Amino acid sequence: MKQANLNSYLLIDNGLLQAVSAGYAETDSQSRPAWLTTIYTAPALEVSPFLIDMDAAYEAGDLDQVMGYVNALAPALHVSIIETGLPLVEIAHHLQRFIFILDPDDKQFTLRYADCAILTPLSSVLTEAQWATMRRPIARWCAHDRSGRVIELRPVPVIEDVLTPLRLDRDQIAALDEASEPDHCIAKVKMMHHGAEFPGTAEEQYGWAVEARQAWRASRNPSQLYLLFLTEAAMVSRGKVLRRPEISGYLLMDDINAFKRNLHELADKT
Repeated sequence: MKQANLNSYLLIDNGLLQAVSAGYAETDSQSRPAWLTTIYTAPALEVSPFLIDMDAAYEAGDLDQVMGYVNALAPALHVSIIETGLPLVEIAHHLQRFIFILDPDDKQFTLRYADCAILTPLSSVLTEAQWATMRRPIARWCAHDRSGRVIELRPVPVIEDVLTPLRLDRDQIAALDEASEPDHCIAKVKMMHHGAEFPGTAEEQYGWAVEARQAWRASRNPSQLYLLFLTEAAMVSRGKVLRRPEISGYLLMDDINAFKRNLHELADKT
């Protein structure tokens, strides 16, 4: 239950909403509702996460507009829930500290923490001090998972803050990449099929993509095309092709066309 002195905000990934033509847009900042603020500056508005003050939206009679954003995607991986004592502008300023991260070579990357597919593993990949720095002013931070459940992210330890932008080591960056790669592969497969529906829930599809990636990595085949076609076959067959012993041999083939043909034949049999 929310404490009386806490404000409730929705953190929404506008980039994910743009993919389904449901994103937030504005002609100028003067048209922006008082209950909404963006995290990025104006030129990047199209992909900027934005925060919604739920109490202010309710008082303005705009909850229907808010729910339009929330319900635009299912599962709602584009929405996390933040409870904090900070007002809207201050929690936005805090989150702006984490727009970018640095790698060990001082190369800068955008951290897409408004996407729950990134946020959830991020809470485990960051060191305790890094996570405490990001989470400290937030009393409760909940993310949606691929089954549609709302899960609370781990609380912060009592530990000293670190400098921002956060600096991640190579293992941390690799772990975040590994967590997001199955989603990227699923998106490519769906693009290949022009957005056609595939069997299974979002959670099941992610599981099949993870299994396909594990089989591909175990084969030491360096070609991303083999992974793409294996993920496609896994999704079409509800993961059944991955149970077939032939797969390990197929992944050793040096002819991508033969690999793809054999996969299709195997998927048709399952």
